[in-house]
Amino acid sequence: MSEVLQLTQGQRAPLSKLGLAQALRVDLSLDAGLDIDAACFGLDSARRLSDERYMVFFNQPSSPCGAVRQVAPHAFEFDLARVPESIDAFVVTLATEAADGLKRLGRSEARLGETQATTCAQFAFDGSLFPVERAVMLIEIYRKEGQWRLSPVAQGFQGGLAALVQHFGGTVAEASSSVAAPVPPPPPAPAPAPVSLSKITLDKRGDKISLEKRGATGHGRIVCNLRWNVVKPSGLGKWLGGSSGVDLDLGCLYELADGSKFVVQALGNQFGAYAEAPYIQLAGDDRTGASTEGEFLYINGDCLSHIRRLCLYAFIYEGVPNWAQADAFVTLTVPGHPPLEVRMDGSDRGSSLCAIAMIENDAGQLKVTKLAEYFAGQQELDTHYHWGMQWGQGRKG
Repeated sequence: MSEVLQLTQGQRAPLSKLGLAQALRVDLSLDAGLDIDAACFGLDSARRLSDERYMVFFNQPSSPCGAVRQVAPHAFEFDLARVPESIDAFVVTLATEAADGLKRLGRSEARLGETQATTCAQFAFDGSLFPVERAVMLIEIYRKEGQWRLSPVAQGFQGGLAALVQHFGGTVAEASSSVAAPVPPPPPAPAPAPVSLSKITLDKRGDKISLEKRGATGHGRIVCNLRWNVVKPSGLGKWLGGSSGVDLDLGCLYELADGSKFVVQALGNQFGAYAEAPYIQLAGDDRTGASTEGEFLYINGDCLSHIRRLCLYAFIYEGVPNWAQADAFVTLTVPGHPPLEVRMDGSDRGSSLCAIAMIENDAGQLKVTKLAEYFAGQQELDTHYHWGMQWGQGRKG
């Protein structure tokens, strides 16, 4: 097994030295109790964002050539053989809107390899590098003398993600304050459209939004991501061997167009399926609480005609006594629309299950309603929303 190269700030290394040729993946493991957005900027020879379609982030998860894809909130895959000559460098960045910025980052790292399972090099960093900054250029991948190279830049900015866009010469679109359905984009124009950094937050119980399909066949792959802040015991809890993290589980009740009903969740190993009924799939189960990316549930939006409704929920498996201490939130990403965010912070009681949102097929539109209701378990959830299923004891396999 080859040794992993430990990179330092400002170091420069050819990808060939790492045994990498055209395929590269960058995974960011962040120890932070705050919401951090990752982005990748594709720059021209003047280090400018001359084509704003090459900003890959939560609102635009792939470059037009397919050379860069955001495959998780804090992970990017590169196929450098597909990069056009007009792009000379990529810069992977982090940004937060938190008032105290990135100084709250604990020990974090960027891992680089050909795939998620392989690590050729890594760069360790923490908030001491960014005492006042809210954004940082972390890793640069660039061409020089016909070779691709990389460097941990770790250069910060006091502004957030918008400051990064402006630094690279991009234009930021004005954010809308409305929770109504997004206005359809204007017709194509010769000049590139401004970059939209907007998110939609469903703040109150009962808030809802309807999303029209943007693709030719349907809504595409809809991603539900549950994330929370990892709890690290200290003091007496550490000496007594307390839990090193929080284990929250994501799941849903579903009802198909033919009237059939069931559940997708890790408990009982009911992981579902994406390409066939129920067209909903849970992507594994983080049982340690150590994953910075949380848990993912995918909905096949191109098969929405087969789905009548689903009730998205999360429950506390272990680690915290209530939702107020979990600091959890779900992001729902529908292609062609700003991400929707729902936080689960409305209860400090011992209710272990939170009904997050009702997602319904409304004549081909996707209607999302915030629920924010708390229950003792799945049986009570089922009864409240009239699903009518029989429940028994279950466990994780």
